[in-house]
Amino acid sequence: MDLPMEATLRVDPADDGSTVSAAALQVLEVCDRRSVAECAALVKMPIGVVRVLLSDLVEHGYIRVQATITENSSKDERIELIERTLRGLRTY
Repeated sequence: MDLPMEATLRVDPADDGSTVSAAALQVLEVCDRRSVAECAALVKMPIGVVRVLLSDLVEHGYIRVQATITENSSKDERIELIERTLRGLRTY
């Protein structure tokens, strides 16, 4: 799965993540309502590694991807996403 970095991740509360790796659990703990870049910064892992872990979590049904930006998104929504992503990257 090619996970877009401009997506927002949503945890599926029905799943507890017990069958995934410790690294995937770290990502699962921080990913709700965050972008891929924000998750990578919070868990202090390379973004490529986090994308792979998130893809595994999506495949197992622990999280779902919610498009953050669409072609109908306003300029303010786009700026807000960029600002959130920059804040996440600064913490890294």
